[in-house]
Amino acid sequence: MASLIEQRRGLHLQLRENEARLHLLQQQIQTAQKLAVLGATTCLAAHEFNNLLMVIVNYAEQALGRPDDAAFMRKALEKTIQHCNHAARIIASMMSLVRESAGGREDVPVRSVVDDALLCLGRNLRQDAIRVDVAAPDDLTAYAVRGQLQQVLVNLILNARQALLQRGGRLTITARPGTNGAVEIEVADTGCGIEPAHLQRIFEPFFSTKAQADQPDQRGMGLGLTICKEIVEAHGGRISVQSQLGAGTAFTVALPGRPPPPKTDGP
Repeated sequence: MASLIEQRRGLHLQLRENEARLHLLQQQIQTAQKLAVLGATTCLAAHEFNNLLMVIVNYAEQALGRPDDAAFMRKALEKTIQHCNHAARIIASMMSLVRESAGGREDVPVRSVVDDALLCLGRNLRQDAIRVDVAAPDDLTAYAVRGQLQQVLVNLILNARQALLQRGGRLTITARPGTNGAVEIEVADTGCGIEPAHLQRIFEPFFSTKAQADQPDQRGMGLGLTICKEIVEAHGGRISVQSQLGAGTAFTVALPGRPPPPKTDGP
């Protein structure tokens, strides 16, 4: 009898250790995927920063070439500051992707998170012949961890860009309120669409149709949508996808509203 009890205790201890290892592995996978996202956005940002630096240098050279024209020098300096601030905002949005992922849930403005996700790419998608349309009420909030919601949106936007690279098209991000404070965010593109056989597997770990892409910012580890699903479900929400070959793809993230405060025993 004592031997059975000891065996049972040993099994429970082993189970707890395995659960701890699993939790650690999940954290490591999320970190790896976040680094992959940062790698992809850094590749995009490098092109944008090069453009910004060329503009800044151009304004500085023109200002130096006309030292007696105070009005022109002022305008050149204002443009230089404007482009420097734009570069700073890109860096800040990329850093927020890392810093704010471990915080608690709060009411976050959806439009602001969408704007940060687009800015985090560090690239104007019009350079890829992609038109971006955003429809999100300024007063709409989602009860979420801001950095994690931004991570989900960055992943979905990167996927949409990949689908649109060959022929261009439209990327539409729409946010709308649901019942009881719930929020739905849809990221849709008019790209190549997803094959039906792949559509059933896109949330599987390490499944990717772009692992062999030529450009680093276009490659995938097969973890992005898996992590998106885990993050959304950890928020008590759900993520769904609809796609048609040659017509485009739409991902919808549905997040529940803030839960009611716990009841307290009163007199």
